[in-house]
Amino acid sequence: MGKDDVRARGGVRYRELETRSHVNRCSSPRMPFGFTSNPFRGCAMACRYCYAAYTHEFMGITTPEAFHSLVYVKTGGWEQTARQMASVVRQGETIALGTATDPYQPGEAQAKVTRRFLELAAQYRGLSLGITTKGALVLRDVDVLQRIARRSELSVHVSLISPHADLLRELEPWAPPPEVRLDVMRRLTEAGIEVWHNLAPVLPGLTDRESDLDDLLARVAATGVRRVMHNVLFLRSPTKEKYLRWLAQAYPRFLPAYERAYAGRVYLSGRYRDHVREMVGRLRRKHGLDGHSYDEPKAPAEQMALWS
Repeated sequence: MGKDDVRARGGVRYRELETRSHVNRCSSPRMPFGFTSNPFRGCAMACRYCYAAYTHEFMGITTPEAFHSLVYVKTGGWEQTARQMASVVRQGETIALGTATDPYQPGEAQAKVTRRFLELAAQYRGLSLGITTKGALVLRDVDVLQRIARRSELSVHVSLISPHADLLRELEPWAPPPEVRLDVMRRLTEAGIEVWHNLAPVLPGLTDRESDLDDLLARVAATGVRRVMHNVLFLRSPTKEKYLRWLAQAYPRFLPAYERAYAGRVYLSGRYRDHVREMVGRLRRKHGLDGHSYDEPKAPAEQMALWS
């Protein structure tokens, strides 16, 4: 991939970025893994709610929208990656692939950096690896995923927050539609890969209707997936400002409620979070799904009106 290669669909620019290693220590106490890997910096999926937009600031880029239009493909660093991967195996830790950017975003079809990472991972025994993606390109790598699963602990987490394709086109402009992602879940499960459904994040007012989530989890269960995790939208700067600008244009009736709910805070707490946890738990049980939520840090309790 050339340093100024441009994807015609969406006008995304891809540039190469030399890296020392594709494995990085994760210091966040709320994450259930010790190491991360993100083959890209930036993500062409262009999800409105993407929390990772702030990471482009490390490149001196302060416009959050640029996170989706200028994507860096990480190159080099494979010898150090191999050393760190061996160390992770010895420590019994987990590597999470795709925590900040989607490892199967469109540029991966040409870059194949995710494929190379997985081929390296397949050389180890006893590795713990979790992959998070919205991309159907993960099916390209079923062969190497099966090799990893035979020797190590592997799970693929497919993100899907709504059954409505029209809504997702607004929220996640370049991500595959729901039926494609459901087919990915089914085909990975049939290939013997452990698959989770990521219902994350739940967007207040937009994707939290019980009838919609009931429909979605029924479809997920029909694919053979048996585990689901969820969390509620958290908004940190600059994602918060970007998301609220979009909301003001697309769904202005929700803007005042969002501004009140997230004023001075990143995470929602109180009645709304409890309501979502109870609702998702009830629907999971209805459809025979196991799972959990990522518990947000505790914040001062507030009596937050439920969104409707």
